[in-house]
Amino acid sequence: MATIELTTTTTTTATGSSNGIISLAGISPYEEDVEYLRKLFRDKNLFNFDIEQIACSAGSSSGDNYMSLVKRVTIYDARTTKGDSEMAVAAASCSVIVKRQIASISRRQLYRCEEAFTNEINVYRHVVPLLCRYSRQPLFPQCHIAATDDGSPSGEPIIVLEDLKALGFRMKNRMACLELRHCLLVTKKLAQLHAASLAAQQLESAHFAEQCAHMSEIVYCPDAEDFYSRILDTSVQQALDSLNASNANGELSTPIRLIEQLRPKLFGQLQHSINAAAATPFSVVCHGDLWLNNLMFRSQPDEVIFFDLQAMRCTSPVFDILHFIYTSTRRHLRDVHTDTLLASYADALHRELGQQLRHTPAANQLAELCETFSLQRISEDYVRHVHYGLAISMWILPAVTFDPDNIPDLDVISEQNLNGKEINCTQKLTPEYHQRIKELALEFYEHGYLDV
Repeated sequence: MATIELTTTTTTTATGSSNGIISLAGISPYEEDVEYLRKLFRDKNLFNFDIEQIACSAGSSSGDNYMSLVKRVTIYDARTTKGDSEMAVAAASCSVIVKRQIASISRRQLYRCEEAFTNEINVYRHVVPLLCRYSRQPLFPQCHIAATDDGSPSGEPIIVLEDLKALGFRMKNRMACLELRHCLLVTKKLAQLHAASLAAQQLESAHFAEQCAHMSEIVYCPDAEDFYSRILDTSVQQALDSLNASNANGELSTPIRLIEQLRPKLFGQLQHSINAAAATPFSVVCHGDLWLNNLMFRSQPDEVIFFDLQAMRCTSPVFDILHFIYTSTRRHLRDVHTDTLLASYADALHRELGQQLRHTPAANQLAELCETFSLQRISEDYVRHVHYGLAISMWILPAVTFDPDNIPDLDVISEQNLNGKEINCTQKLTPEYHQRIKELALEFYEHGYLDV
């Protein structure tokens, strides 16, 4: 799944007039009302200066954002923007990221965008502050505002985040996948996230449960079951069509047959596994949608930050690990380094737990927690739930491998397909997609995962 984002820039002054590039519809999708923003930021004590003007532009590249509209808002200080245009540019005080819901109502309804946006707001308001208290390193961008009603006449929800790009963070090329050193950064950051969850559970169990109750499952829940099971089934069929077309020498015949046998029960299997794991001692707060488009990296020092928290849930940590590995790496790395990544995760998790719990009333639980989350247990759960990696890879790979110059328009697709049954972007699939689906099928077959 992907969407078209028009790259536009609009400058809005205090009078509300605008200049710059306007979208084909006549109004930039990235425009914001400066009078409203000034009042909102003042009410939230976000800045200590008067806003003279703002510049709004796309906050993500074409095809990088699917469920919401992301804007980069550069804010200029009224005290320093007097004078020529060069001084005005130099006087930019700061920039923030503003997330809004997409305009298309049919797309909101079809893809459950409103439920996802509301869940992200609740996560930033209730869960993230608790996790950040127990993490020694930043996990997510700082959230300035997360509100279901922005206070404007439209009453639209809004999320305002720090601009990671201004701090030196950049996204990686999703077509290239990640090298080992970046994968190790991600697994260690995942360990910090999950350890923060475990520490909060041990030290503030009632408060932890209260805050996590604000999260809602947006994919593997009864309300979404019909739609997302259709989407997954369509993705599996796309993969099978690709494999059949690549099966000239017959090497894919058995993998195709085994995947066809898995297909009817795959969504139900994932739904049961994810929800059942939430009720076990192996449950932690998980990101839920950890792939390249939701990661930003910087060097000196090497660091990664997670964002887009719409699918956050409590379940087994291996679902985050599988989600990341099977969407953001190639087979050659998985064949050589999966054990390395799991060992890195387990080691970092134990270190983080030691730092958080050693001198607390929960110190006597440390050994038991480290045993529960031992490398052996994590590795066993990884294999037990490996079909999640197969499913999420077939689901996400079209978005990972889309030609950026030929991205399907989800607004048009949503208008034409109101139940998800006919959604199919096969005509947009690239040679890279077909190669990676073939690698995936052979990998699962040769490792015996299709028989699990």
